[in-house]
Amino acid sequence: MLGLRLLLPIALLVAWGAPAHAVSLSARTDRLIDRLQQLGVVIDRLDRCGPGAERAAYNMGVNRLCLSQGLRDEPGLQLDVLTHEAIHVVQDCLAGLGTPSSSTISLMLQSQGGFSRVQVDKFFAHHLDSSTADHVLRVTQSLGPLQRRREVEAYALQGHTGMVESLLARHC
Repeated sequence: MLGLRLLLPIALLVAWGAPAHAVSLSARTDRLIDRLQQLGVVIDRLDRCGPGAERAAYNMGVNRLCLSQGLRDEPGLQLDVLTHEAIHVVQDCLAGLGTPSSSTISLMLQSQGGFSRVQVDKFFAHHLDSSTADHVLRVTQSLGPLQRRREVEAYALQGHTGMVESLLARHC
């Protein structure tokens, strides 16, 4: 059991350790967009992605992702936002991409990796950027527990494109 518990984090770290920094931001963005489109996710480029000023949104019911046109001028932010939405695609894949529901990476780590809820919470807390913690609290305060968990996972992992690509490859 201990071997399995160590195997998953090691596999995730290996995925993170890939030489992604040598590839340009636009090439990494294009690669992630191509991967999502291969999965059947339709990507729309619109002026805005919702009633507010959302930069992006993923609709799991129809496997459709919207990216704001304005993100093209900010390659680093565009990659982080796209990676955030790709986490939602992974969550969707965990429940079946063709279904109208999604799961959480937390539940997957608990069931497949044998981690406790406390260990999983520590993992995501460790990866949540402290500079965005107030924003995350603000945007998730009105959400239910499951949707809040999905958002926290997406915010925590949005800076880890390599790991998200690995999760897409493994679970979608």
